[in-house]
Amino acid sequence: MTDPTFEDLARRPGVERRETVHEVGPDAFADTRTDIDAGLTWAVGGVVTDAHGRILLVKEGGRWLAPGGEVEAGESHAEALVREVREETGVDATVEDPVAATEVTFVDAESDDEVSFYFAHYTATATTTALTDDPGLADEGIERVVWADEVPAETVDRDVIVANSPAEPL
Repeated sequence: MTDPTFEDLARRPGVERRETVHEVGPDAFADTRTDIDAGLTWAVGGVVTDAHGRILLVKEGGRWLAPGGEVEAGESHAEALVREVREETGVDATVEDPVAATEVTFVDAESDDEVSFYFAHYTATATTTALTDDPGLADEGIERVVWADEVPAETVDRDVIVANSPAEPL
């Protein structure tokens, strides 16, 4: 499947165009560059809600975030999101609309080198709600998955999640 271009996705009605820049140390920069060189162009995250108005969140590295991850070769954004949500949480979901397209840039704090990839948030509705007891894959650091009524302050891309879900800011 062909990924949409960043520009095409960001121009769609209802999609917020965003840019983030993260200054990181050389080791984190090298890891990100390795991922991008290996084919990381797009990653996706799901603003997944259920019939009770709850939002699905994962906790990784001490921060909450929407479930999601890398779009693998041959996958559409929707296929990747369905796979990632299931792998990370055990929940099955139906992908709906794109709501944000972000160009994510990492800058090496020592050399000022830059690498970038794109991240798209989509709304999605859970078709199952049972959470896994073993979140994520073996190489992921997912600590916890929850259905939440409120979005914690330390949530990554919190503004996107709050704007596109019935969950209240905490």
